[in-house]
Amino acid sequence: MKNKTAFLTTIFPMERCYLFEFFDSLRKQTYTKFDVIVINDNYEGFSEIKEAFSELNLIELFSSGTPAENRAHGINYVINAAYENLIFGDSDDYFDANRVQVSIDILCDYDIVVNDLSLFKNNGIYCEKYISNRIQNKELISLGFIKDKNIFGLSNTAVKVSALDPVNFEQDLIAVDWYFFSTLLLKNLTAVFTNQTQTYYRQYESNTIGIGINSQETFLKTRQVKSKHYSLLVKKSSVFKELYECENDLDINDLQDGFFQQKNKTPFWWEE
Repeated sequence: MKNKTAFLTTIFPMERCYLFEFFDSLRKQTYTKFDVIVINDNYEGFSEIKEAFSELNLIELFSSGTPAENRAHGINYVINAAYENLIFGDSDDYFDANRVQVSIDILCDYDIVVNDLSLFKNNGIYCEKYISNRIQNKELISLGFIKDKNIFGLSNTAVKVSALDPVNFEQDLIAVDWYFFSTLLLKNLTAVFTNQTQTYYRQYESNTIGIGINSQETFLKTRQVKSKHYSLLVKKSSVFKELYECENDLDINDLQDGFFQQKNKTPFWWEE
């Protein structure tokens, strides 16, 4: 029997121990009536996962597209299966035991919930409740807030499925989360931040981009991401026109010395 809540993730060839941490945190959830939708992109040995975590209702789907295509495949499956709640989680992260319960409770009153993050590496947590440094619990998050930065990841968010339309992301879209939630806020959906639960966000070289890292390399990566992001969003709303034009006009050769020094102690994604 299908549950009303889906927890969506993608897996790919990666460290086995990361997956065990991820699924173990799902097994320890205080609320257990949810399905785990797993988009498997060429990870071998998933049968071991299913055997080790047999108490979880795991639904394995196969997709070998780009990261954007795999995300779209999972979201559309959840929509077509008529779930009520969709919770996102990256398979190299792990979560507080109350994450599912808190997400479901908040979605009774809002369309989108974004929860806090604690940053960790293999030697442990080094920054607790990162987003709370700048955002208060229960604070509403508007489109204006994320026009030039992002806090909505596909590991710390949940949405009402009834608010979603089928998605079709461009193959080379990098910041799928930023684009996806920007389009949702363009529809005037309500989004709220909570620090009552958190995602433990792994920082390592396989991240698309880390958080709080500022260098010429990350700047160039951010330019690439923002150029694609605004080129798509300007087609949906004129509110992105100025940002799109500014991004295209910026010349790295015109930047002053010291530009790549950290200006914000707790920058969000794509902000610096």
